[in-house]
Amino acid sequence: MRASKSSQRGMSLIEMMIACLVLLVGVLAMALLIPLAIGTNSRNRQQSNSTVIAQMLMEKILSVPQGALPPTLTDCTGAATNITVTGTASGSGATLLASGDVDFSQAAGGAGAPAGYYMLYAACGSGGQQSTYDVRWNIKTPSNYVKTVIVSAKLKGSGTNPVLFSPAVTIRSMIGQGD
Repeated sequence: MRASKSSQRGMSLIEMMIACLVLLVGVLAMALLIPLAIGTNSRNRQQSNSTVIAQMLMEKILSVPQGALPPTLTDCTGAATNITVTGTASGSGATLLASGDVDFSQAAGGAGAPAGYYMLYAACGSGGQQSTYDVRWNIKTPSNYVKTVIVSAKLKGSGTNPVLFSPAVTIRSMIGQGD
């Protein structure tokens, strides 16, 4: 018996065009994810750097014994900043929002972020790249026995674009102090 011939000999031009269209849609979808992934990576790096800088400053403030000279913090460029560690019952330093976060809309060096309670901290990366972080803090001493410290840091000039930049990192701590 003779085998019958199949009527299908391969893909038609229409089938090929449909397959190319499906492939094109998939490639374009993946290409759109690349900028999103880059933005997320940048935001995470900024968030990590802001957290490390805020923690470093918080530890510096909390480690100063009562009555000691104010410490300094030096960034990678060699710029040293004197850190004021005294507070008042209503709070000294950066202006706080109703949420308890630092108000970065206030100009640094002005009444909303007075000298000694803010710094521009340069973080150096590979290839001589630098990122400058705006760091501000507020210290409250509601009694002679306790001090509340709020430190906040964010990349300077980061704007408000949520795809590319992260919000400020705020760390709060309370420490007991003796007479």
